[in-house]
Amino acid sequence: MNVLVVDDEPIIRLGLRTLVDWEANGFTYAGDAEDGLEACELLERLDIDIVITDLIMPRMDGLAFIRKIKDRAKPISTVVLSCMDDFTYVKEAMKLGAKDYILKPTMEPESLLEILTSVRLELEQHRRELSDRQERQQALESSKLMQLSSRLHQFVQTGQGGEPALEAALFGTSSLVSLLLHTGSSAADADWRWTGCLAALPLAAGSVLLLVPAAAEVPDDADSVVQAAAAALERAAIVRLPQAPDWFIGAGVVLRRLAQVKPAAAQHARQLQERFYSASWNRIVQPVPESTIRHNPALPYDIRSDLLRCIAHDNSEGYVHQAEALCRRLKEQRPEKDKVVSFIQELLALAAGYARERGHAEIERYEETFVYSQALQACSRFEQVRELLLQAMSRLMENRSPLASEPRLRSHNTFIRKVLTYMMDNYASPISTSDMADHVRLSRSYLSDLYSKETGESLSETLTRIRMEEAKRRLRTGEMKIYEVADAVGFPDAKTFAKTFKRIVGCSPKEFEKPI
Repeated sequence: MNVLVVDDEPIIRLGLRTLVDWEANGFTYAGDAEDGLEACELLERLDIDIVITDLIMPRMDGLAFIRKIKDRAKPISTVVLSCMDDFTYVKEAMKLGAKDYILKPTMEPESLLEILTSVRLELEQHRRELSDRQERQQALESSKLMQLSSRLHQFVQTGQGGEPALEAALFGTSSLVSLLLHTGSSAADADWRWTGCLAALPLAAGSVLLLVPAAAEVPDDADSVVQAAAAALERAAIVRLPQAPDWFIGAGVVLRRLAQVKPAAAQHARQLQERFYSASWNRIVQPVPESTIRHNPALPYDIRSDLLRCIAHDNSEGYVHQAEALCRRLKEQRPEKDKVVSFIQELLALAAGYARERGHAEIERYEETFVYSQALQACSRFEQVRELLLQAMSRLMENRSPLASEPRLRSHNTFIRKVLTYMMDNYASPISTSDMADHVRLSRSYLSDLYSKETGESLSETLTRIRMEEAKRRLRTGEMKIYEVADAVGFPDAKTFAKTFKRIVGCSPKEFEKPI
């Protein structure tokens, strides 16, 4: 334990420092001061457990210093130094809480250590009892918080349980302020006592509504009460949430009745949605008018289908184009975060399936990174979701099979190889399946069955794929107009070509020419 000596006589301070082997006996001589004023300054800098102090000193005497020690939060034990003629002061010091006294003229090492050891044992016991009381009080407060929170959750979810007892428990002594706290981590079982709230209501993953007692009743200026509560929570969160960089607080409203909690929760839900799409990084989010929120916005399943079609038909240029278009639509419509995360998660899983069919490499690693991980759930901003989606599309592009865009010439069947060669040589002409059958001297039905069993696709599908690959090659160069490309790959008109290109590739020829 750390000991501080306070005496205006240097010889006494030196004598105490050298009188005993402090460390060997479980003590540390932490420092000394010549009066109570200097000792108070040292208490601010040093972690002191026991003070040995003279009583009669200049500037601040021992009695005044002991009164100062009593006001400190941490218990500190006091032993007084006295002479034979100041026993009246000793009695006063004992009334103030001093544990023992040492006579300067008869001070011996053994008696000093005996007194210090006794004081240490008593101080340790006192601190244990204090710690136990604090733990019991905290457990009681935590239990009360959990009970009120559970009853509040039931009331908001079902409309039941809002009996007068709950109203009185929450609003019996003062008005409350609703505050949103988003930490980004699970809020269901968190201990929210540090926020000073009476009850906590989980809103979404990593977000909770807190009901905090209003610091003051200002009926005509409720906004200042809310802002003061938000600022106080912000100061506490800076200390409490160093590992949650994306935390923020939503300023709410002053509540005076239980029935006002549900509308407050709806307002905080709007703040969560606004923050998800916003570029702002302010720690405190102000209320969001209901008129700014779109209700039940549609998810862009059409664009998602186009993106998956790009993967299915190996249109690598279309991956990013469609992903960007999808993100633009989501940001315009602003669906709820949970719906967006589920929508993108499903897209990433479907993309893996299509890429696997196309022979892409390292699909398992892709799935570990983007499908099975919690990366999406950890996103607190829409921009983070967008970046993750674009990273996933880039990974698929990097892992494309080198054979993915080549015609399937790997069949050992002579008729199959011959008809494939015929299609590749004549795709610019309006050839039909009958023309193909005549070329290999088989019936059309027999050739069609044989081909589909060997390749897994129909003759028409292969011809269309060959034409689309050639169309993409020509469009990439930028040297031909769209109607010229249509004619060059065997389509009778640009309209039919564009419709087929959109269906197969996932975007229009014009969009393909200028990918985003």
